[in-house]
Amino acid sequence: MEGPDSSRISVLHVDDEPGLAETAAGFLRHENEGFSVATVTSASEGLERLAEAAFDCVVSDYNMPEMNGIDFLRAVRATYPELPFVLFTGKGSEDIASDAISAGVSDYLQKRGGAERYTLLANRIENLVAQHRAEEGLRTRVRQQAAVADLGQYALRGCGLDALFERAVESVSEGLDTEYSKVLEYRPTSDDLLLRTGVGWQPGLVGEAAVGAGDESQAGYTLKTAEPVVVEDLRTETRFSGPPLLVDHDVVSGISVIIGTPEDPWGVLGTHTTAQRRFTEDDITFVRSVANVLTDAIEREQLEQDLQQAEQRYRTLLENFPAGSVFMYDDELRYLIARGEQLSVLGLTPADIEGKTMDEVFPPDVVTEQTPRYRAALEGEEQVWIQQYEGTYYRLHALPVETDNEKHVGMVVS
Repeated sequence: MEGPDSSRISVLHVDDEPGLAETAAGFLRHENEGFSVATVTSASEGLERLAEAAFDCVVSDYNMPEMNGIDFLRAVRATYPELPFVLFTGKGSEDIASDAISAGVSDYLQKRGGAERYTLLANRIENLVAQHRAEEGLRTRVRQQAAVADLGQYALRGCGLDALFERAVESVSEGLDTEYSKVLEYRPTSDDLLLRTGVGWQPGLVGEAAVGAGDESQAGYTLKTAEPVVVEDLRTETRFSGPPLLVDHDVVSGISVIIGTPEDPWGVLGTHTTAQRRFTEDDITFVRSVANVLTDAIEREQLEQDLQQAEQRYRTLLENFPAGSVFMYDDELRYLIARGEQLSVLGLTPADIEGKTMDEVFPPDVVTEQTPRYRAALEGEEQVWIQQYEGTYYRLHALPVETDNEKHVGMVVS
């Protein structure tokens, strides 16, 4: 996705003489085809136009009724402190130049006859806008990097995922100045994405609204790609359709990135605007960095839950089987826990077994013989039997156990 078109420069020219203003606009457009010049004939009109639309630079005369160029400059600086401003006037003096500098003028240029003066003005505008964009880009990157660092520290404090999600969407909307941001949680069973947290959406949608996980939504399309998905105009998008969630909010442009990985997606982080916008590579990197923080936090919480679950299962086994090597299976006969000296006798470690099914560990004849017993234990029938394996006889005792309201098979080997 390309960033803003650096060749386009929008100029507001304020001069109380319409003929001179139009002449200057014509010369500027001739000097640079990328110039877009709007002209007004008073400072008050200039302030109105600035409130209505974004401009890259202001060019103003000095001698004007009601409000002169210096007063206009001060009014502009009160609201737009960094906007390039060129005082382009036929009335030149050291006092005027000094006042202009004190008021924060970006450049001061006297009107003179000849086209070369407009060539100089065009060059000054180009240089001022380029410098302003570079400085603004740097400030934006610094703010975004600080926001990502702050979010990372917040995650490390163990704030909980819901609180982290809320701060993440707020940071994205503030960092990119977008109306909407959201965290969508992927739900495989219903093949959709739930609006888990958001900024800007209509009341009652967070926690309730969902979008499809297929090509009917930008988020669904994002799940299928390893790269960020950037939309400049949803109304003309051909890769996917606009879901009601975005269409009903008049969304036009946006960025979405995956939370998790394409192989194991947790969900999608997205941000959107109602005005058409071309996002920069820095904007995309910012959203992706926030998604990375969320991915790490989700993985860390899942790991902690898995450890807690494993500890609970092991405690349950020890309560039911105080001696011998102990095992626990789920209803797919997958090993959840494997501990004890019998493992080493068989030349195995917990890592060799845990997470695998019986048929991934033992020969088919062992699996065929033992499976009915484990199934019976799952149904509530305690099982005790002798099993020969590699020339050694083992006594096996299996019975159903419950952990966290889930039914498993616990077994001791002695």
